[in-house]
Formats: sequence, structure tokens, C-alpha cells
Amino acid sequence: TTQKFWPGLLIIGLAISFSDISNGQVLLRDDFNGTGNVDTNIFRLPIDGEGIFVGRTQFRGDPSVDIPQQGITVADGGGTTEVAEIHLDTFSPIDPGNQFLGTDLLTERNFARGGGLSIEARLRLSPTAQIGPPGAPTSTGSLPGGVINGFFTFDVVREVPPGSGNAVRDEIDFELLSNEVVSGDQRIFTNVFNDDGFSGPESAGDGAFSSVAGLDLTEFQTYRIDWTPNAVQWFVNDQLVRTQTTDVPEDPQQLHLNIWAPGSEFAEAFDAALNPAATESDNQRFTSQIDFVEVSRFNTTTSANLLADPSFEENDTLFASQQFTGFDPAVNGTTTGEWFQFGNVNIVSAGSTNAPSATDPDVDGFNVVSAFGPFFENGSGSGFLQNVAVSPGQELEASVLAQTVAEDSIADTGNFTILDLFFLDAAGNVLEENAFQTSLLDGRDPNITEDEFIEGIASAIVPDDAAFARVQVTFVQLDSDPDADGDQFDGGSVSFESASLTLLTADTLPVIDGDFNDDGVVNAADFTLFRDSVGSPDSAINDAGDGVNPVGIGDFNVFVSNFGNAAGTSSVAAATAIPEPASLVLVGGLLLAAVGRGSRRR
Repeated sequence: TTQKFWPGLLIIGLAISFSDISNGQVLLRDDFNGTGNVDTNIFRLPIDGEGIFVGRTQFRGDPSVDIPQQGITVADGGGTTEVAEIHLDTFSPIDPGNQFLGTDLLTERNFARGGGLSIEARLRLSPTAQIGPPGAPTSTGSLPGGVINGFFTFDVVREVPPGSGNAVRDEIDFELLSNEVVSGDQRIFTNVFNDDGFSGPESAGDGAFSSVAGLDLTEFQTYRIDWTPNAVQWFVNDQLVRTQTTDVPEDPQQLHLNIWAPGSEFAEAFDAALNPAATESDNQRFTSQIDFVEVSRFNTTTSANLLADPSFEENDTLFASQQFTGFDPAVNGTTTGEWFQFGNVNIVSAGSTNAPSATDPDVDGFNVVSAFGPFFENGSGSGFLQNVAVSPGQELEASVLAQTVAEDSIADTGNFTILDLFFLDAAGNVLEENAFQTSLLDGRDPNITEDEFIEGIASAIVPDDAAFARVQVTFVQLDSDPDADGDQFDGGSVSFESASLTLLTADTLPVIDGDFNDDGVVNAADFTLFRDSVGSPDSAINDAGDGVNPVGIGDFNVFVSNFGNAAGTSSVAAATAIPEPASLVLVGGLLLAAVGRGSRRR
């Protein structure tokens, strides 16, 4: 991501403690307490079209393989913990001497905001560098400048308006810059993008540095983003470091963890002394260690399942007379309330040959759907879909469970499965906007899960010109040896269970004490309104203040106690906040000036 520094935001340094967020609905938690590779049902590396070259860095990833795991391991993090490690190498076999080889680890699924998301990770930049060929370092050096460790959310690249070629993205960033380590400043960099482009003035986003007392970017710290319809807030070890209430992103986003080297366009993170190595023996390897990641949702109501017959129980012959032909179904776009199939799809009873066990706790009812083949020329697929009437602006989340059993596994094949959530207009035409696709089971993944259901999830916002959403599950079969005479097809099947499509709605938020302008966050704008209202019987301020007329010191105390809080965030300020001495001087002076002006007006 091309970025540059923008002046930091003024944060009044209140010493506020925040509560635990365990009351949220946990959508993802990974402590990386396994061995070898990270869980490929959760994470993957980027593929073509996902920004696999950034700054001076080529990210790892084979475009022909959906879930490669090069250069990503689970290792001893010291003490009793295990950590995921991602690496940046100065030697890249792709273009030696001209580019770096970095890592961008991202989630398979994306996360819809709903009423609020809390995204958290405990991580660090390793203070040392390995010198020598990857896997066989000859010596150890220190961390130089010019390295970025990112923990951020990002949506798929979209075009606004559709088909315009104007690519935009939403993004919320924490970035650990090794320049800050080398300089001793140890500031944290945060940034946010809302429908911003990749070139021009808006490509820099809205970035800011924040100073945190005692922060060491090379030691494990807990970084958290709280993202609500009203605000984005960034926390370091539960200390609020920044609040953003304008240009708040709304699109569902994937979670990324990466390490890379920027170009000179990101001046505050660039170091001209760090250059790509021309030979493998001169390689330097820099590492980010991640102890855990967690994503939780809060302040959100989830609707009942919008799909008809989501467990495939109601019609044993459901697909018999409703079959598409070919790989790309594009008819019956306005028919709702039933499933449609294409290729080779059967409803089978759980426990039958090549199907999940009937005693599997994830089998919901008696039937599952089995997809395989369909052995067509030039690559082909089998699958099923359902259309649902929707309204523009709705936030939707689709899911399905998938399993391949060992007796008929797709392991070591070119077959894979995907879940799509996309939209159609009133005439049934497929739209380009806001579609999202997530991988389920992939036979090319050496760590594929067998004999166990895994869940695929896809989220999207209904675009303005959509009348229907489509949930589509596809079993893709490719020619396993395209150079051989005739088509070479691999076997295997995948069973599916418990499909869903739900609507996410933000809960009604309560009045926040100290939020005098009712914008959902207690910030400097509320102080401005308070200052201009001192001595007046302002009912809006009294609603969020001390309730006593006229506006005065009691309302100010409410503001101070709740500074930085946002409506619906996962954090709640303590009942009594103790300002630091410097803040007392600053705020006290502002209050005296405000009261003086109020007295003169009276």
C-alpha cells in the first residue's frame, strides 16, 4: 500500500482504563498453538489481483496455488507460548537484486462490521535479523530501518462506479515501522481509508503517528482496532491512542498480517541503506512474530436464516428438475425460495458411502449435498445456488459447512471448492459490485482437512442496483495434466451441510455521557460545543452531561471522564478517569477560558 505521513492527531492524554471485551461474539481466535504451518482453513497468501507487489516487495504466493504456505511457520515464541512467524527476505529468487520477498498472511473469510467489530493481535518485530540463505542463517544481525510490520483490515479491490476502472479500497491499519525502532522514537503509525484510490492525493489515506509511553515495537504488545458505524479507534495494550470519526469505512474486510519494505514514496518508513540482495548468501531475513489474533463482533443483531431448506431436508428430489447446464449458470436469477444445481450434485443421506458420518455433530438433520466432477472439457464445475430478495444497503453474511471424507478425498488433486456471495438486478443480471468469494476445501493444499467439517463465510453489502443476493457453492474440477492428450480428471467429492444467509443489523446505541453533539464519540468537537454553551440552559448538553442547568463545570467533568469513548465500542471507560498532570494543566486552562467567555456573554 502506498502511503505517506500526515500530521498526527492531538490526543488529550487521559489515563483511562478499559474493560475486557469477552462479552463479544468471537468470530476468529487463533493462538497458533500447533506445529508446522498455520491453519490453512483460516489463513492463506495472496493470489493474482490482490496486490502481491507493494513498495519494493514481492509477496510470497504462487498464483496457480490458492493456499500456499511458503515462509510461514509456527515456532517457539519463548516461555510457554508458540507464535506464527512471517518473514521478509532481502533476496528474492524472482528478481534478485531488484526486489524483496515479503509475506502477506490474510484470512480466507472477510468480516462484516455490523454494529461493531473488535480486531486484536499480540505481535512484535523481531529485534534480530538472520543473515544467510533462508533456513540456514550463517550469522545474526540487528533489525535495520526500512521494514514495515502491518496488522490491518482490507477489502477486495472494487471499482467505483462499476466498470469505470477507478479502483478503490477500504482499509484500517496498525503499522510497526523499524525506522521508529532505529531512531528510538518507538511511535506507532495508524491509518484509515474509505473508498480511497491507489493513486492521487487520496492514496495516502489518513495516517498519523501516536506516542505511547514505554512502547517497544520489538517486544510483544497487544494492538486492537474497534470499528463501529460511528468511529474507528486504535488501542495499544488497552490504551486508546487514536479516534477517527470521519470517513469511517463500511465495507466488509479481510484481516491481514504482513511484513515488507516500502519505497521512497513512504518517506517515514523508507531507508535507502536497506537494499535487495543479489545473491542468496547475502540474504537478510527479518521476522514478525504473532502470538494470537482475535476478531469479535458486538452491538449487532443477526436475523434468522434467509435461505429456504438450508439443511437440504425438505426435498429429496430437490435438484432433479432444476438443473443448470454448463459451468456458469446465468438464468432463473429472479427465482427464490429453492435450490438450483449445475453439474454433478446429489442429495445423499449422512452416513452413506463417501458421505460424512450420520453421528457427526455438524450434520444438521438427515441429508447432506455431495458435489463431484462433472468431467467436462476445458475445466468445469458442479454446484448449487439459491437466490434471495434483498434491499440496497443491507449487510449480509453467507456460510456453509464442507467436508471431504478420506474414502473419496480431493486431497492431492487439482479440485477445490468455493463459496460465492454476489448480487443480481431485478432482471436477474449478475452485477459486478460488492461480490465476495472465499475458499473452502482445496485439494492443492498439502494440509487439507479430511473427515471434518470446515466453515466458509462470505460477507457483502447489497449494492444500490441489486434486487437479489445469490449464495453459490461450487466444486471446481480442473484438467490435472493439460499437456497430456485428452482431458485428465481427478476424482474425489465434497459434502456440504448447513448453508445460511443472514442479515446483520446494528443495535440502537445509547446516549454516551459527554457526547454533547450526538455524533457517537466523545472528542474535541464536544469540548468545542461545551465551551460555546457555558452558562446557557442547553438541553442537548444536559442530556449527555450532568443534567443540571446552566451548562458548567459538572458537564465538563462528565466530558473529561468519558473522553475517547465511542457509542457501541467494545471498551467502556472506568467510572473515574484520572488525568495525567500535563493534561490537567491543558484542560484546566481551556475550561477557565471557556467559563470566562460564558460569563461575559451573560
